[in-house]
Amino acid sequence: MLAISLALLAGAGFGGSAIFARVGMQKLSPMPTILISVVVSAIPAMLLAVIFARGDIRAAPAAAFLWLVVLGAVNFLGGRTQNYQAINRIGASQASTILATSAVFATIFAMGIAGERPHFLIPLGTVGVVIGLAVSTGDSIRQGWATDRRALLGYVLAFGAAASYGGTNVLAKELTEDYGSPLMISGFSLLFGVFLLAPVAGRSTVDSLRRLGNERGTWAFAALSGFSSAVAVIALYYALQREDVVVVSPITAAYPLMVLLIARMFMSQLERITKQVVAGSFLTIFGIIVVIIGSTL
Repeated sequence: MLAISLALLAGAGFGGSAIFARVGMQKLSPMPTILISVVVSAIPAMLLAVIFARGDIRAAPAAAFLWLVVLGAVNFLGGRTQNYQAINRIGASQASTILATSAVFATIFAMGIAGERPHFLIPLGTVGVVIGLAVSTGDSIRQGWATDRRALLGYVLAFGAAASYGGTNVLAKELTEDYGSPLMISGFSLLFGVFLLAPVAGRSTVDSLRRLGNERGTWAFAALSGFSSAVAVIALYYALQREDVVVVSPITAAYPLMVLLIARMFMSQLERITKQVVAGSFLTIFGIIVVIIGSTL
């Protein structure tokens, strides 16, 4: 049950991150938002790693840090960059619902690459996640094909982020098993994510912060997004250390429901929540409940 609780905490963190990013990107473009969020994520994660995982860091071979560079690239250049770009184009609720398919990608990768063999209820619940996705986004995707090229690109980016996050989960699982502390894995992957993003987004971030001047509220939301992501990443990696990817990933994918709730309550002018989106999200959650049941059998 600890792994399930950590997966739910990770989902809550990712949901909060999406909401804060959506608010911050009203005045700050996606790439500066991404870099600020990753920098803020890296600071507490690295501090915790240095304090509590010093032995694991010293014992890790050079190959471990090469794999952490790969993890940082897949997670942040691939995942977070596409995720925030998608949020900027189609909104946090729609992007988050599509990102629930990361559970599908993770299941495919875990079974095909890592050799995991889950109880039949787990793939069945994952199918429920896919059906929920289809219900919640079907109308919007059809309209995007017909009228809104910008929105269509947002859907493509969201699916790209989902695939990246699915791969991230499998890679993180393998690294925590091979090299120890999830704190070390999360801290250094975030640190390498900063190094990889800096050449791409560094200049635009500095220019954006200069233009904002004393308007701290905007970049503060980007920072809050990063802090929320740090909590999510650390909780996720601890969950993956304790449970299979095919169990953790669908549970973490529950966070679109929280995003929908917050968007409905506080962001009605930014987010359009339809009945189809709500129904699809509940189907997604139902699929996750089936996964949890399957994980206990």
